[in-house]
Amino acid sequence: MRRLLATALLPYAKLRNALSPGLRILMYHRVARLPAYDQLTVSPERFERQMQQLAAHKVVSLEEGLRTLRAGPLREPMFAVTFDDGYLDNLTAAAPILERHRIPATIFVTTQFCDKALSHPRYGDIGEQRLHLDWDEVRRLARTPGISIGSHTRTHPYLPTISDSLAQQEIELSRAEIAAQIQAPVPFFCYPSGDLGPRELALVRQAGYAAAVSVAPGVNHANADLFQLRRTEITDRDDEAQFRLKLAGAFDPIHQLLHARRTRRFAQKHLKPSTSYEATKL
Repeated sequence: MRRLLATALLPYAKLRNALSPGLRILMYHRVARLPAYDQLTVSPERFERQMQQLAAHKVVSLEEGLRTLRAGPLREPMFAVTFDDGYLDNLTAAAPILERHRIPATIFVTTQFCDKALSHPRYGDIGEQRLHLDWDEVRRLARTPGISIGSHTRTHPYLPTISDSLAQQEIELSRAEIAAQIQAPVPFFCYPSGDLGPRELALVRQAGYAAAVSVAPGVNHANADLFQLRRTEITDRDDEAQFRLKLAGAFDPIHQLLHARRTRRFAQKHLKPSTSYEATKL
């Protein structure tokens, strides 16, 4: 049903892109073969086909895309690629495909995942296999042309649910830790699970980041809030036709409705009624 509706919206999306092109930031997590469907994982074969398709468009680094946005309205649609959490397969599976198609990407790492002190709880015990990048591998990626490293906090918490001091540590210390490890600036931040409120926005700005990405769906124009950048989630179910619909933005209205529902549920579950809150998550 969603796909049929997005197909019906495609002419509108194409017209919007022609009249007001923007920067669409694609959101990935893992590139791996898993025994069952996982929303955060795309198979290497599917990722290869998606990158081949994406390469026909104007693909830029996140830094270049934001620099162009700050300069004024875009002349043509632009795309950037990002990965969340810092999985080992970003290096072993995704990076060779990105290099083959000359596509830059930003990888947001969680520092205690890199320290091997923690692991993303979504995947539980995976035995002897290692889930996340270690610091040697992060440094290797940081030296790879076209790859940049961003911060995804220290422990991947739901930021709006923790204390002011802990939230500040998660946001500020992660940036400092990554910069020390890769010996390079860390200009970009990614909110864990896309959850944020006014406090988190203020802390990210105060920490010295140049921009931050959420998971609110949509495209970014010249007037975009650089600390609440929108992204488009890509999954293993996105075949050539569906991927084309997502690149065009035909799914945006549907995803925005789902995002609004998810935001309300998160606020009801985690936050006090009096809390002023503005979250972003698909």
